[in-house]
Amino acid sequence: MRKFPLNIILTLLVLYIVVLPTTATWDLRFRKRLPSPLINPPHLRHERRLGDNLDAIKKWLSYQQQPLAAAAEMGSNPSSNAVLPPVSSGDGGDGRKSDGVIVSDVLPKTKGVNIFASLTRQFESVEARLDDAARNVTVLAPRNSAIQDLPRKPWENPDDYERFGEANAYAGQDGQDRATRNLERFVKAHVVVKSPWPEGEEAETLAGDRLTWSRVGDKIRIQPGDVEVDSIAEKVSNGEVWVLNGVINYR
Repeated sequence: MRKFPLNIILTLLVLYIVVLPTTATWDLRFRKRLPSPLINPPHLRHERRLGDNLDAIKKWLSYQQQPLAAAAEMGSNPSSNAVLPPVSSGDGGDGRKSDGVIVSDVLPKTKGVNIFASLTRQFESVEARLDDAARNVTVLAPRNSAIQDLPRKPWENPDDYERFGEANAYAGQDGQDRATRNLERFVKAHVVVKSPWPEGEEAETLAGDRLTWSRVGDKIRIQPGDVEVDSIAEKVSNGEVWVLNGVINYR
């Protein structure tokens, strides 16, 4: 039998002891992680579309109302460094980000408005407008607490209860369709198709409403509805994100 030199045997031993464990480590590093839904609560965007399953959004909104979300809301104090909307209608030197970042990039990251941010992604017409770098918008994003404190859910309309009754207003496919239209109306009522939006100038929302804003003391108020602006969270190339302490009339 042929004998292997001692140096070859030592080399093979080193490869076995050192290289193979390293290869295994690299293999582990490149394995796929568990899907995020198995680790974190599901994001609204991963739910089925509202027209297919309204129960999904009801459960999701219920999850958002848990104490964890409320604690996060109470832990922030954005009003202490609120930024007032600009008076000038010029499009230069107003602090906008000019690095290609758009509203749809920053809205999901804006603190305290994740409920509304997620709702915008449920409707293609709204999502497409926020993604359009060529058409400016002012997003009036209600705080989570403002949506949670509503006397009725965003998809509810008193007219529906009066016409169809409490039990049937949102039952069955027809009821889900009504709820979906109501929710879309709610979202569109908070997207102004103009930015910059000068003080006192009337501007239209995607829902067709016309709004104005003005300074009252040290506060900013949107009319109709006398809705208080908490702060301007973002200024980007195609618009701004305003954080509201209330909601725009969406009936």
